[in-house]
Amino acid sequence: MNSTMNQFKNISKYSLVLIGILYTGQLFSQLQPVLKNKRGIAILPQQGDYAIGFGANPFLNYFGNFFNGNNNNIAPSPTFATQNQSIFFKYMKTNQLAYRGYFRVGVNSNTMNINVLDKTPGAVSGSTVKDVQKTKSNIVGVGFGIEKRRGTTRVQGYYGGELYLNYNSGFDTKYKYGNAIENEDSGLIRNTIINAASTLTIGVRGFAGVEYFIAPRVSLGGELGYGPSINIRSANEITSESYVKPTSTLNTTKVSTNSRSTGFALDTDNYFGIVKLLFYF
Repeated sequence: MNSTMNQFKNISKYSLVLIGILYTGQLFSQLQPVLKNKRGIAILPQQGDYAIGFGANPFLNYFGNFFNGNNNNIAPSPTFATQNQSIFFKYMKTNQLAYRGYFRVGVNSNTMNINVLDKTPGAVSGSTVKDVQKTKSNIVGVGFGIEKRRGTTRVQGYYGGELYLNYNSGFDTKYKYGNAIENEDSGLIRNTIINAASTLTIGVRGFAGVEYFIAPRVSLGGELGYGPSINIRSANEITSESYVKPTSTLNTTKVSTNSRSTGFALDTDNYFGIVKLLFYF
């Protein structure tokens, strides 16, 4: 009984010491001076801040052209912080730790109608019917990572890791013809469905970069990364139909123009060569 009580007392002492150390560390971090400009506004992002970023390259090119005599200096406009049109965001969990991510969900659909001569037996001369071509594609890009920051001046270093997934369905096309194939010319072969090859990329990357705060909570930054990725590509399939008039036979065929493939890569990257302009709020 006494032995158990002594162990309990020792654990309690260690717990109190640990709590004291953690509390002291937290208090010390809170007491660290906050970097401010001449008007007293904090320059660096603080716990609870959010950030949104886009590519600064058009702005850098625009202002850089002032000094090289370029007479065709195109006005800058915001561009995406990642090359695949993803929206970039960040949340400061603490002053030195941030959650970051990006996302893109794109759905594209297009319908094209073409008037063609009506070949139905007995149709009015010169009348037309519609061939309809429908094309669609889906693009999904998501990523999530954790970013650790260092530095107390306008120059901030950061590093961390992130997981990402990108999917591109390619352009799938379906055809609906106004004329039945048996009324078309003999020997005609026409496509009804084209399923494009889709691509799925899954990867993990470590990264390290630098941000320089040009104004309170406004920074320019760039980063390098390294990590593995897996790329899966599906087969491209084409479905077509033909009609044999002597036997009144409708034939449907499906062929693949390429086979399914899987690839692996392990390499460095420079975040698409983009300089990020980040706004914290």
